Amino acid sequence: MSEYIYDASLEDEHTRLHALEAVLDPGSIRVLETVGVQKTWQCLEVGGGGGSIAYWLSQHAAVVVATDLDTRFLARVPASNLEVRTHNVVTEPLEENTYDLVHSRDVLEHIPEREAVLDKMVAALKPGGWLVAEDVDFMGALRREVFGEKNDLTLLDARLWDAAVTGMKSRGIDAEYGRRLPWRLSARGLIDIGADVRGTFVGQGVTEGMTLHELSLQQLRPLVVSAGIPEGDLDRLLEAVRAGEYMGIGPIHIAAWGRKPA
Repeated sequence: MSEYIYDASLEDEHTRLHALEAVLDPGSIRVLETVGVQKTWQCLEVGGGGGSIAYWLSQHAAVVVATDLDTRFLARVPASNLEVRTHNVVTEPLEENTYDLVHSRDVLEHIPEREAVLDKMVAALKPGGWLVAEDVDFMGALRREVFGEKNDLTLLDARLWDAAVTGMKSRGIDAEYGRRLPWRLSARGLIDIGADVRGTFVGQGVTEGMTLHELSLQQLRPLVVSAGIPEGDLDRLLEAVRAGEYMGIGPIHIAAWGRKPA
């Protein structure tokens, strides 16, 4: 397995996950509404993280099972129809032919065994069940000279993310897996394939996007420094973020969905 790049033991990780949810949840919920979650469904949330999507599913389905290696945030979700499991999706099995919906977000990109895990997720579906997988594509974060104004701050930001992606790849993370998802679902025989592509704009001022950007950079400090970025450069960018001087396009998130033939 890859070494997860965010330290779940830090209390700031809950704040980072909350900011991530605030940024990504509207798009994820729109996709789940497109799929059409029903009150009778049994749903599986793989890698439930902070628990916001598990909670949303609990309000729209009959039963929700949410798994993660670290379930302390999931355990705080106030839902009587939610079962929280400490579970390693790489080494432990999933029930087959059980769920009407299997959902994951920002999980597969971190796992070198992602193709085998995706096989498990498909096998866990009932005939006619839906798989929704969401993962990142760092193209938008890297190409500042295309997506934004070319200045010292944006070019520094691009160098930092380039270093982070280099470090991610060395740990078995696929920083472009999101763009592959529709084809990976189709290759497993799923039908009615669809996809949603959404970018993240980080504007000036105190916003959830700024909080997410700052805490992510803090968590990635060892990774970017080991890839050759001076700590002073990272501190300079963090100061600009905190001062409200930063503006940029973050990573692209891609959600893909497909249905198991009945």
